[in-house]
Amino acid sequence: MYTPRMRSLESLRPLWLALALLVPGTRNVRAQSDSTPGLVDRPGVPPGFEVTLFAREPLVRNPCSMAFDSQGRLSVGMGPQYRNPKPETPGDSVVLVLDTDGDGVADRTKVFATGFNAIQGLAWRGRDLWVANSPDLTIVRDVDGDDDADEYVLVYTDLGNIEHGLHGLNWAPDGKLYMSKGNSKGLNLPDRYAPQPFRDLWGLPAPAGAKDPPEPRTFSKTTYRHSYQDPEDDWGRHGGVLRCDDLGRNLEIVSRGLRNPWDITFDDGFNGLGTDNDQSDGDRIFAPFFGADFGWSHAWSSSWTGEGHLPTAPISGPVFPGSGTGLIFYDTPQFPEAYRGVFIINDWLLKKTMIYRPRWDGALLQPQGGRWEEFINGSKALYRPTDVEVGPDGALYCLGWGREYGVQWDAQHQMVNEGRVFRFAWKESPGLRWQESKRSKPVGQWTVPELLADLGSHMPTWRINAQEELVRRGSGLKDTLVQKLSQRTLPIRDETWIAWTLGRMASNDVDIDAHFERLATQVEARLNLRIQAVRILAYRVRQFRTGRPFSAAVLKLLESPEVRLRFETVQAIHQARQPQSMDALKTLAGRETDRVTLYATWKTLAARAPLPELHAMLKDTRGGVRRAAVLALADIGALTEDLARPLLEDSDGKTASVAGLWLASRRANPMIQFEPPSGRFASGVQLNIRATVKPGDVRYTVDGSVPTRNSLRGGGLRIDQTTLVKARLFIGGEPVGGIAEFVYEIGPPALGLSNPLTPLAALTTLDQALAALPRGNRARGADLFYAPNGPGCFNCHRVGSRGNLFGPELTGLGSRAEARHIAQSIVDPNAVITEGFNAHGVATSDAEYSGFLLEETGTVLTLALVNGERLNIEKRKLIRHETLKSSAMPNFAEILTPAQVADLTAWLLAETFPESLQPGNGPTP
Repeated sequence: MYTPRMRSLESLRPLWLALALLVPGTRNVRAQSDSTPGLVDRPGVPPGFEVTLFAREPLVRNPCSMAFDSQGRLSVGMGPQYRNPKPETPGDSVVLVLDTDGDGVADRTKVFATGFNAIQGLAWRGRDLWVANSPDLTIVRDVDGDDDADEYVLVYTDLGNIEHGLHGLNWAPDGKLYMSKGNSKGLNLPDRYAPQPFRDLWGLPAPAGAKDPPEPRTFSKTTYRHSYQDPEDDWGRHGGVLRCDDLGRNLEIVSRGLRNPWDITFDDGFNGLGTDNDQSDGDRIFAPFFGADFGWSHAWSSSWTGEGHLPTAPISGPVFPGSGTGLIFYDTPQFPEAYRGVFIINDWLLKKTMIYRPRWDGALLQPQGGRWEEFINGSKALYRPTDVEVGPDGALYCLGWGREYGVQWDAQHQMVNEGRVFRFAWKESPGLRWQESKRSKPVGQWTVPELLADLGSHMPTWRINAQEELVRRGSGLKDTLVQKLSQRTLPIRDETWIAWTLGRMASNDVDIDAHFERLATQVEARLNLRIQAVRILAYRVRQFRTGRPFSAAVLKLLESPEVRLRFETVQAIHQARQPQSMDALKTLAGRETDRVTLYATWKTLAARAPLPELHAMLKDTRGGVRRAAVLALADIGALTEDLARPLLEDSDGKTASVAGLWLASRRANPMIQFEPPSGRFASGVQLNIRATVKPGDVRYTVDGSVPTRNSLRGGGLRIDQTTLVKARLFIGGEPVGGIAEFVYEIGPPALGLSNPLTPLAALTTLDQALAALPRGNRARGADLFYAPNGPGCFNCHRVGSRGNLFGPELTGLGSRAEARHIAQSIVDPNAVITEGFNAHGVATSDAEYSGFLLEETGTVLTLALVNGERLNIEKRKLIRHETLKSSAMPNFAEILTPAQVADLTAWLLAETFPESLQPGNGPTP
């Protein structure tokens, strides 16, 4: 195992400030009660809403995922497995959280199934409960109706460890299970391996003798054993969104280039949204679509946002310094109009729940106003929201994690973590009649009107079960469904699910195909119905293997003035594998201006066009076609320097830019040096450099920053003509000249440290630091954080607009962390490490390194070193790369006195977000 050698004073000076600062609570300390001064029982909600506790400990502890069953009962996944289980750690359980006396508060739980790895996703379909418990995906079912699962079906295994595991299980209108998977990979052994699509995401070959896909295995509740989440499971290349049919059949990748997508959901029109977290550039919201690569560990040019970066798909909103967890689409009359037709997103780190009001920017989902809105504020409460769902009563239910990151045991080895199930409701909500008599009968005994009513339900389980029964009954219901679709006033949700129910029927019924062709091309039809029709046509070709080509009328939609129809038609060609449509796609590539539609177009060409055809496109007279060819060839690994270099002079600037970007990616460290003008700046200032380079008519952007270790003059940062600034240069070929424009922000004058940091005679303890906290000085703490001759915290962390984002964002830390935890993170950084922020050990034949993994492509790995520098390493030179079970920083207890730790803690505690929403106060809807 690689051990970083960082014991000298010089190596201790630029240490990272506690990668674990983002995590609430402390290790081996019993969680406090809500009677803690300043802590309230419930989070803040807008006027008119009420929040109640449906359940709390001891009924639930550290609940992570939930789903409502066909009877409207809440199923919750929880237990002691998260975060560092041992082989002997008891398994997680799925419990039914029951309100037996009808007073709106749960009074007991019943174990439905148990013995799992850490449960991070649940989804009901009929009597089957699908459980995401990495490294497994498991189905449990109650055969005899006693609310105790009898059968356990192991669908997949070896899906990677807890960290960046399997999440986001959703049954969709196309009858497929969609899931989000982080970039942790499995052990990949001959007797234990993941299906090929997962291995493709991680970049793993098939083990010897592998049979794809592995056959599901069925166990009883007494013989089922979860697969231990082996700590040797490490990160693979990237994560993604996948989908499969029942029992895991027909598994395929939908989107890739994700790091740790925690959850995904769909709106009423079957448009997806997801959260992807744990990246130093901020968490992100993304809208998955077929063939999309969102840039993490891209094959040749990674990008976290995709903004202005053609090789990757753009994300659906600004990045944010939080930790996005569960999300759901809400559109039910039990909330007022201002809170309907929106995505509701939990942020575990910021202790808030947000509202995302979707709008279409071409074919890309974006939030209205460019941001999301605060809905629930838990900064004053024990509110660590994980999963979120809409209940049968139309209220919003949020799971709340306890104060501790991992399991806490008492002296009797009983789990003592807190847990919450919050219920958010509109006080004047109209009644919702859901406990109908039909729910006491098997769904097979329901009438067609009863089934159709549930197709429009706000409850996923009810929609799914009704659709499966209608599909089972067959095409004899075709005329009924066609007649329903003809109603122009159908709600979008009903329209979507009825259309897909019809589309899933009768694989050989050409009348159904003809009906959807008419709907797709019918100008007067509602846009949502036309979009679903295009999708269904692709589904029927792909799922039923009819091989039927799209008609000329359907391909004509590539010329539609409605950009979303153009996009969906490209997606349909991709999924239906229609090679005869390549000429139409090339024509579209030559004129398309919408960012996402153009991306989907060249991605489809990359997947479906023959290689000679892509080569011929490089000589096309249309710049957009040449650009699509460069991107497609690079995407499949068929671009060469001989093909790309002449394109640097292409008359189409974007084509030349893409060619230059690809050529630059062939080198691990394409650098250019600039000599800045003389200057003297306040301590802690960061110079952000922008330079433009102009070879021919093409402009390229260069980004970099001044090294922070420069000579001190009177407590300030002095930059003179001997200081060279290194900036990454995104262009291929030989080094070229350029002009650097320096943009800088001058911070307040820094006091500096009167005495250099030296090793202490004895380590500072947590108790000593906490004892000194009442005398902590915020001003001294800020100076210590930013002082160039201090510990170098700002090298890797940002507060406000100052510092770097190599490590976790510390802005507003006081709103989400307690004094004890902040101090502990400084003196014992390995106590609790935020998920995704472990150190990475890397070795080549020449050197060994330790740092934080910033980004990765198929050819280059980028580490953030503890001195604030970025290091690019060619992957072909790697002889070892492993995620270390430690923080990337050594122990500050060796060089910071108790008073200095108290000063830092006092300042960071004072760094809070504005309290725009307090309990009982908030914006008027």
